[in-house]
Amino acid sequence: MLALLVLVASLCCLLGALFPISDQAPVELARLLTPIGFALAVALLWAGERTPRWALHAAVAVVTVSACLLISQSATNGGIMMTAWSLAWTAVYVASFFERLAVRLHVLAMTVGLGIAIVVADVSGTFVEFVMMAITLWAAAIALGTTSERLRAQADRDHLTGLLNRHGFDKAAGRELALAGRTGYPLAVALLDLDGFKGVNDQHGHAAGDRLLRDLARAWERSLRPGDLLARFGGDEFVALFPATSEEDAGSALERLRGVHPASWCGGVVAWRRGETLADCLARADERLYAAKAVRGAVPLVAG
Repeated sequence: MLALLVLVASLCCLLGALFPISDQAPVELARLLTPIGFALAVALLWAGERTPRWALHAAVAVVTVSACLLISQSATNGGIMMTAWSLAWTAVYVASFFERLAVRLHVLAMTVGLGIAIVVADVSGTFVEFVMMAITLWAAAIALGTTSERLRAQADRDHLTGLLNRHGFDKAAGRELALAGRTGYPLAVALLDLDGFKGVNDQHGHAAGDRLLRDLARAWERSLRPGDLLARFGGDEFVALFPATSEEDAGSALERLRGVHPASWCGGVVAWRRGETLADCLARADERLYAAKAVRGAVPLVAG
């Protein structure tokens, strides 16, 4: 989306250079910024999802500075407002895709830059335009930013239990693995699978099965440490990650979980190996889980 915004802004810049709205329009500056904008748009399109986060922030900064430079050289109110709208659309992007602190910093930079540019332009009657555009920028930052944060949080959560889902767990676990890699602290991962859950749905109905999963998730969450991660991978399978915890201590934590709810389940726990991917670690935990299930055999699930 940012590539599209930069591309549209570059096209507008090109049109402004080819068809200036006044004799005093900053044509030379527009001609200079147009190829820079096109190059940036092409680079963002080429990189796609591989674009690092810092590069997105840098691209937003380039758009902000370019717009403010054009505004500072504008000779009419119309030119100032037309260019200022590129800041508004950039604020919409920032509010939709960046974290709260980054949103506020970018919008603050846009507001300050806009104010300085208008002072430098020294065009009469622009105070009201500045106030209106500043309100637009901050309204986008607050309203869209809050909505986007809520949607991102919902996307990372399982709708039934309120636990992290696979997507949310992958993101959170990635941060924990990176931290463990830097500090050298141990880290353990466990896969948990309920026994006979299908029988609960068949005998008591899906509502009973859903209630069981919710109750079990709440009981497990209350028993884990605040820094531990617990996620529902789907169906009756859960995963737990224990930062700064050895495999032995994680096994003890799983045993404590058995006492907080009557449901029967099997677990497989492994210690993360330095440099190992999350997928490989989960695969080893999965092997431990199925080995444990093979030893236990079929065990009925107690419906809570």
